[in-house]
Amino acid sequence: MLFAAIHAGIPVEEMKERINASGRTQLLTGFALSAASRTAWEDKLRTLGRSLASGLLADDDAEIDTEQMIIAAIADIEAPQLAMLDLLVRWVPLRSPAGAEVTALDIPAYSLEYGTWRVGGRVWSHDQITYIRPRLASIVPTLLGTLQRHGLVIRNDNAADAIERYARELAKDTARYEREGGSRAFHPSGPPHVSNAGRLVPALTWSPTELGEQVFLRFRDAGTGLEDVWTSGPDGVTAPGAGRPASQ
Repeated sequence: MLFAAIHAGIPVEEMKERINASGRTQLLTGFALSAASRTAWEDKLRTLGRSLASGLLADDDAEIDTEQMIIAAIADIEAPQLAMLDLLVRWVPLRSPAGAEVTALDIPAYSLEYGTWRVGGRVWSHDQITYIRPRLASIVPTLLGTLQRHGLVIRNDNAADAIERYARELAKDTARYEREGGSRAFHPSGPPHVSNAGRLVPALTWSPTELGEQVFLRFRDAGTGLEDVWTSGPDGVTAPGAGRPASQ
């Protein structure tokens, strides 16, 4: 990991001085070393090294604190979590039944197309995730929970959409009630109401955050590869991006 940090831009003769520059840099290094001691995944070690280098080369305390959060997230990410993060960050589900198709994005150019970071079309439902990456299906809640705990993904608030759907259905029933005379004799179901309102609640969806994209880019820039076992598509068909380095 330390070799990766040196390779990322810290002169070997400056390493000790930069580590001991402040309490923050010492804590950052401790976080990175602790994470490195708990993995044998070489791609992850290189990723930790690059993040440590970014923190030790940072110009202010805010950048160092951000790197500490990134390192804490990297420490909890293994191949299945990275496969999930890759899907949410680098792909957009197309508007098709069950979201059976996806399109690749040029990251981070897509996110910064309008000058500030944006989610864009990266909105994924549980059904779409499990269709594109079926090997993740049984552990989707666990993977999303880990990523969400570190602020790498968010569950979208669908309340406004649900209210809009309810209001639309209620307006239709009200108009029908008025057309039929506004009485039970003409409208046996009674005053305007929405039957089975639960059906109007949209499916839960998840999207990546800006921090999530940063963490993904750390893995990508370290040359991390994605394993076919976690990225194989439906019915054994290889899904987009499977078996390729995350940088491609």
